[in-house]
Amino acid sequence: MSNKLVSIVVLVLLSATSFGQELKCKKFKTGTFVIPGDSRVPQSKLIRNKTTQIESLSTHDVVELDIKWVDDCNYILKLSATTPENKISEVEKMIDREGGLRIEMLRTAKDTMFFKATAKINGVDHPIEGYQIKVSKDY
Repeated sequence: MSNKLVSIVVLVLLSATSFGQELKCKKFKTGTFVIPGDSRVPQSKLIRNKTTQIESLSTHDVVELDIKWVDDCNYILKLSATTPENKISEVEKMIDREGGLRIEMLRTAKDTMFFKATAKINGVDHPIEGYQIKVSKDY
């Protein structure tokens, strides 16, 4: 009887720790962030409030994006009307025409949010994973 009880307790504890990671998405809705960048994702600095994200990319100047929150952990970025036409690449225009850049927060760890960004280009989804580090301390 005690072996069964021990087995049940161990199973419950393992289940609780396996499925217990909670995304802390709300802490990443606003603030200042950096994306270190690599061969797939350009280095950038992001300043995000609840409705707008301003990106300073290493590849070009500043781009302003409108944010539509799907839920606490998912949002869509679309080009803001205030972004000058000459600052927008043809690829960015295509992504915008096909619904924008969809961001899904995959997991969080301290001040880092791991995400999957999906762009649709010519009807084909192009996902890429990366991470953002929150550098502002407002929560």
